Amino acid sequence: MMKKKSILFLVTEDWYFISHRLKYAIFLKNKGYKVYVCCKDTGMFKNIKEKGIKCFDIKSNRKSLSVIDFFLEVISFSKCLHKEEPDIIHLVSLRPAVVGLFASFFFRKIKVFITFTGLGFIFIRDNLRTKALRLMIQLFFIIFSRAKCAKAIVQNKDDYELFLKKFFFNKNSISIIRGSGIDLNYFRRASEPKSNNIIICYVGRMLEDKGVHWLIEAYKLARKENKKISLLLVGPLDKKNPTSIDEKTFEEALNFKGINYLGNIKDVRKVWEEAHIGVLLSKREGLPMSLMEAAAVGRPIIATDVAGCREIAINKFNAISVKLGDIKAIKNAILILANDKSLRLQYGKNSRKIVESDMENIKIFKKYLRAYNN
Repeated sequence: MMKKKSILFLVTEDWYFISHRLKYAIFLKNKGYKVYVCCKDTGMFKNIKEKGIKCFDIKSNRKSLSVIDFFLEVISFSKCLHKEEPDIIHLVSLRPAVVGLFASFFFRKIKVFITFTGLGFIFIRDNLRTKALRLMIQLFFIIFSRAKCAKAIVQNKDDYELFLKKFFFNKNSISIIRGSGIDLNYFRRASEPKSNNIIICYVGRMLEDKGVHWLIEAYKLARKENKKISLLLVGPLDKKNPTSIDEKTFEEALNFKGINYLGNIKDVRKVWEEAHIGVLLSKREGLPMSLMEAAAVGRPIIATDVAGCREIAINKFNAISVKLGDIKAIKNAILILANDKSLRLQYGKNSRKIVESDMENIKIFKKYLRAYNN
């Protein structure tokens, strides 16, 4: 009897694994893999374990840039590798990539795959500390790119070119797989809500790097010209993220007419079905899940013209693209879509076409499986 192949995921926290990787992990189990996950337990391990996936708690602190914290994570993950000796480790996002590569250095037989879901605040912010960290990480990945046992996966063309040029990856060690995939049987196309009040919806963490502060300011300006629009914000504050929006400022913004905050919602499908327009004003993305969900339901999009967003938000096809931080352009985009139902419907129809073409989760899962086998 052949031994089952085993795969161990390293991600930051359990909630992220559930929202972005759990369906894929279940797919792997159904294909005969043993699946493990290492991440911080924020109280949701039970939701993962009930699917037959073994969990290991790592005391990760996403906010920390401490070298001591980093090496404690490396040691913790090394213990997981030593205990389970998986055939494959799959590192998801920037911090787990660095931690996992260090930890796997002495486990030469293990195949290493890294999915870069975006390059994080270190590659977005421009202060002295992040510049120094950025340089260190670039040097680290230049060395890593020489390791034949490891493969990198990015989610968009911009990151692919960046890794080839800045990190000196060769084309045999890096590939594009577009996101985590979207379940098109669950996120079905829905008719636009029959309401005179147009709902603009943002789903995600309340971060400055996601452009939430710009969205609020642009909405306030748009509301002065059209009283029949409202803004719906859905997602956690994520206080551990260095770019978390100031809580006091956020609470003050919620007092403005038409702004509603629902916090973290388990089933965002219903949110998108009740919205008219999806929006994301991020500084940089891998391939944003929220826009894939909005597109799958058939919603037009407003998004910044940046890496990741432009993969799903195509200007004048299913979206209005705006320059980073251009509040006037964001305001105008809100008003254009709010005032033109036929344009919303056409863009929404095109949104669905985009995700149907190559973003369905089963297609994405099979691409990952082929990568492992190759």
